[in-house]
Amino acid sequence: PSNIQGLAPGKPPAGCELLVMKGMQPTREYDDAGPCAALLDGGSCVVNHAEFVWPPLTRLCRELRQSLLHVYANCYVTPPGSQAVAPHADDRDVFVLQLCGRKHWRIFGPPPIQLPYTHEQVGKSGLDVPEECLAQTPIIECVLEAGDVLYMPRGFIHEASCPDDASSWHATLAVATHDWSWTKVVGSVLTSAMDRAATGRWRRALPLGGQDLAGIDVEALLDVMRQAVSVQSLRENLTSRIALHNINQEKAIALFEQVYSGLPEHEDDINDSEAHRKACLIRPETRVRKTTQVEKDVLAKANGEEERSGAALAVSRKTKLKSKIAGRGKKGTGGSGGGLMVREELADTVIAILAELGRKADEGMVVREFGSAAADVEGSVGFDELLQVCFARVCAVNGALRIVGSERKRRKTCAEVAASA
Repeated sequence: PSNIQGLAPGKPPAGCELLVMKGMQPTREYDDAGPCAALLDGGSCVVNHAEFVWPPLTRLCRELRQSLLHVYANCYVTPPGSQAVAPHADDRDVFVLQLCGRKHWRIFGPPPIQLPYTHEQVGKSGLDVPEECLAQTPIIECVLEAGDVLYMPRGFIHEASCPDDASSWHATLAVATHDWSWTKVVGSVLTSAMDRAATGRWRRALPLGGQDLAGIDVEALLDVMRQAVSVQSLRENLTSRIALHNINQEKAIALFEQVYSGLPEHEDDINDSEAHRKACLIRPETRVRKTTQVEKDVLAKANGEEERSGAALAVSRKTKLKSKIAGRGKKGTGGSGGGLMVREELADTVIAILAELGRKADEGMVVREFGSAAADVEGSVGFDELLQVCFARVCAVNGALRIVGSERKRRKTCAEVAASA
């Protein structure tokens, strides 16, 4: 969705897209609130062609060309106790690389469709997964931890979910074998040879209804096939096919490097009005604190808004916790519904963290300390490092939290605004 990807100074390369999944279905519910809010609420985030935008995957996909010819990468981030997508089969061979956290995998076999093409992927492409496949005992059932790799052959039905106490970030390194199958390559060679015929005879339509096919010169057709198919022609077709994939991949990578290379990497280089950019700098080791009322008024004045008053964090409990954080989202709201949404089971954990932040005032807390602040709260085991960072980032975007640091700059700005009032 454009709103989620609108943080950058330009559009991502074609093919690189961020998808938010909830209940194993794509959703637009978090277009305004963003991916961190989605993860807090039990959603998952998928980035297709992540090698376009993340240098470590860029390097890995380039290196794998030596042995696998062409590889691309998709990334999946899933919070504890969630599942991104339903059971399905893919049209490609995949290496699952577990980057962080843990994920439970189940693989079923044999495939219901041998070596499927894109339109034959069960669980996708409008095709249901046969019930009898999922009723069988999985041929592989395992938990992947950081550094583990799982090979998933083309066509095998699989599903993956996170345990209740750990999130997951994994990459799928895909080899698009459906595009260089014997059928595709030989068919492409034959089509090219038949279309090159000087008379254009093979470009003509078959007789309507096929009644006159008995008179076709089958020997002539077979002769074209015999002349066209050779080791050299197949090799040339495969080589050019893969080269085109790699050329397009390099163009997309270069586009990202050109457009995004100038993004600031330090808080001091980002304006206070660009809260969403500052939030992206928050890491587990980042120290954050509550935003003061003076800072909120300064930011409001800079944005031409009325000064804010009242409690910074007023919490109400409904089906989901909605933390009415005084601040703004990327489009002038506090995100979807004007507040912070987290899963019901994490509500008490979030309330405990907000209370601890209030007690520590200017000192603030390191983000990875959020877990210890709510250690005695039931359900806090699922509030792992991923969700801690997401929570801090969402609160920073909404203006409720600030990164501790640049205090001199903050005091100077407040003084300047007060002097001009």
